[in-house]
Amino acid sequence: MKHSLVIALSAALALPALTLPVTSADAQVMTGRNAPRNAAPPRPALTEREENRLFEAEDQVFEIDSQLADLQAAGEAAGGLTEAQQAQVNVLTRRREEAQRTIDRLEAKRNR
Repeated sequence: MKHSLVIALSAALALPALTLPVTSADAQVMTGRNAPRNAAPPRPALTEREENRLFEAEDQVFEIDSQLADLQAAGEAAGGLTEAQQAQVNVLTRRREEAQRTIDRLEAKRNR
């Protein structure tokens, strides 16, 4: 009798230490507690349209650089740029900067 009383008493004292989740939602919450977080899924690469825009901008920068080099060479041969040539250099420089910003933005998005 003493032995069964000791077992019953120890079981009664041990029960508060054992808590079972009441619902399955509680069980799911308790399971996720202190679990390592999964890494965020990788961001999608550039869309086909964005890749095409990147390639077009790179081609545009290359073409503008060659046009600027031709204008600079013509200016040096003539002893200086005319006003029309200088205006053309300014326009080409602005277009190149815009294309370069597009390249930088799309490459930054691709490399995230």
